[in-house]
Amino acid sequence: MEPLATVSDLEARLGRTFAGEELTRANAVLEDATALVRDEVGYALWLDPDTEELVIALVPGSVRAVVLRAAERAIRNPGGFSSESSGDYTYQRTGTQQPGVFLTDGELRILRRATGRKGLWTQPVTRGDMYPNTVFLEDSFGCELFPVDTIYD
Repeated sequence: MEPLATVSDLEARLGRTFAGEELTRANAVLEDATALVRDEVGYALWLDPDTEELVIALVPGSVRAVVLRAAERAIRNPGGFSSESSGDYTYQRTGTQQPGVFLTDGELRILRRATGRKGLWTQPVTRGDMYPNTVFLEDSFGCELFPVDTIYD
């Protein structure tokens, strides 16, 4: 599976070049981020219908940005720390920060908007108007009918 962004894109964001083990890790992180995005939006998007290969020019810029943000987070902060100090070394990892590659809620919204997917929703078939209806009932003693108002949604 070809990544939705390149290592050179990631290098430009971080302002440095990768070599050796870092290059291998950068490729792996981009592949992980791509897999998460494709799981979210579908596999068949942005493929050439004849060859079924990825056409990078068809990938929206916002989708590439999401892949690069997720990869950048994983490169900059592989341990998922939310704070760190130097004197008498301490670190903190909260539930909001995850180690590795992940997508934030905001990035998921960007992906849905870029692919035209809005999520699951229901369509009401009425406007919620209420229609009163009067029904006349009789009791078991044979008295005259009495009105009962019922409301149908």
